[in-house]
Amino acid sequence: MNNMDITLVFMLIALLMLHIHFCYRAFTSKAHIKNSQRIVWSMLSLLMGPLGYYVYQNLIPLDFYE
Repeated sequence: MNNMDITLVFMLIALLMLHIHFCYRAFTSKAHIKNSQRIVWSMLSLLMGPLGYYVYQNLIPLDFYE
């Protein structure tokens, strides 16, 4: 493998870790929402990363947070 392959593999691993991190943050959020909504939020975060996390978070009313 040359340097470009190693860099590409490293970037893909980092991207996957970022998506998993945002999925975890959505799943463990302190928002008082139903489990079905939490699962949708987690799946969007897993598939779309920060974009899915923040787009769905903006759909949740502010009074659902402590």
